[in-house]
Amino acid sequence: MNRPLAFLAALLFAAIAVSSACIARSTPDAISFELKPALHGGELQLALWDRTDGHHNNMMGSSYGSKELAGLDYRAFAAGGRNPVSFALVREAGRVDCIGSSTNSLATGTCRFSADPTFGDYLAAHGIPRPNRDEAFGLTMTQASRALVEALASNRYPRPTIDELTALSALDVTGSYIAALASRGFRPKNLDELTQFAALHITPDYIEGLKRAGFTRMDADEIVQFKALDITPQFVSSLAAAGYPNLTPDELTQFAALKITPGFISGFAEAGFRNLDVDTLVQLKALNVTPEFVRSLEAHGLHPRTADQLVKLKIGLDD
Repeated sequence: MNRPLAFLAALLFAAIAVSSACIARSTPDAISFELKPALHGGELQLALWDRTDGHHNNMMGSSYGSKELAGLDYRAFAAGGRNPVSFALVREAGRVDCIGSSTNSLATGTCRFSADPTFGDYLAAHGIPRPNRDEAFGLTMTQASRALVEALASNRYPRPTIDELTALSALDVTGSYIAALASRGFRPKNLDELTQFAALHITPDYIEGLKRAGFTRMDADEIVQFKALDITPQFVSSLAAAGYPNLTPDELTQFAALKITPGFISGFAEAGFRNLDVDTLVQLKALNVTPEFVRSLEAHGLHPRTADQLVKLKIGLDD
């Protein structure tokens, strides 16, 4: 794996790890809540936070269908005046029970969390450490399930840690997603790769598209980098049409990272610089040498004839 790829992958996994850690951080005995309609669709936005230290420390917020909040009287929630409301968010790993009051579709109050001991028993029986209360809260809020544990086992993945199971659940990894990847002949070799695939929404169709574009032997790291940089079959074909077919994965990565587009290439052709090689295009873009820069030189009576002259002029002006 080249250095840019390693750096990208490290950043991605660090972001996933931080996100999961935030979900599963210390769970207070008293949790405040706010429930209101979501901005889009017919869902409800539930925010939970801890105020035990006198500050509003937001813990999490997400959208739910009204049926996911067991016991919610939607008419009382939406009615005018001050009305009592109560509901529960029930998941396999535990439940959050909330009680408060509502006025015109805005409810506030407090909640308490209860871990489900049977889920901890299930994890322990499958070789996964029994979660403590904070970890159980993270598993509950990310909707961790027995089905995911079984899907990982049936596809011969290593037993996940609590943090790994929380991260995969937060990314909505399902047995069907794992099976779909395997059915197309691609199985991330470990949980880190599976997590990165899910975080970037890498689908079997995306991988098949890359294969049709000629990239039939890509490893997981290269696929992750392509998706992170939004390298699509359409991007590949557009560069081929601009005169750059059969680019290697590393070359495509450099083009995408630097935003070297067909428009950038054609701009240089119009300025008289045609058939530039890949390394030259990368150097020009990295130095911010653009077709507009060429035209500005010509406007001042300078008429460079080669890319090397362009680079030297740019460096000289920057100095």
